[in-house]
Amino acid sequence: MKQWKPPAENLPNIIEKLVEGTFLPHFFQLINITEYGEKLREMPVTLFVPVEDTLDLISSKELQILEKALKDESLATKIVENHIIQQPVPLREMLDIREIQTIGGKKLSVNVRCGIREDFEFSVSQGCYVEAEIGGLHLETANIVCYNGFIHTIRGIII
Repeated sequence: MKQWKPPAENLPNIIEKLVEGTFLPHFFQLINITEYGEKLREMPVTLFVPVEDTLDLISSKELQILEKALKDESLATKIVENHIIQQPVPLREMLDIREIQTIGGKKLSVNVRCGIREDFEFSVSQGCYVEAEIGGLHLETANIVCYNGFIHTIRGIII
């Protein structure tokens, strides 16, 4: 993978972007009770962030773990680390990757598929589609560019 160079000095860092976005508030709370509340301001990373309606998508067991993590810094750290890749990885680079490891040591399968819509005749750029799964979770939004890396939103949480 390529060495990360910030695309612009005036971009928000990952924490600033999380503050201004509509992501799962519980996940942001988890980050803030760990050391990553500060580290994610500078550390060059890729962060997989659960979308806002994740609580409707996860099992009751996962919800219990998430609620417990809000009161347990070591469990919160483990969950947050399962969402961080130690370097910025845009979706384009994930086309050639089958597995990626989080800083927590969790190995996530990567499945990115690109295709051309057969019902679209106007231009190739508008007729392409991308489907992606990270660790079996649907990637909702890719390549939210920050000063120190990327945020990709996922439909679920990596426990």
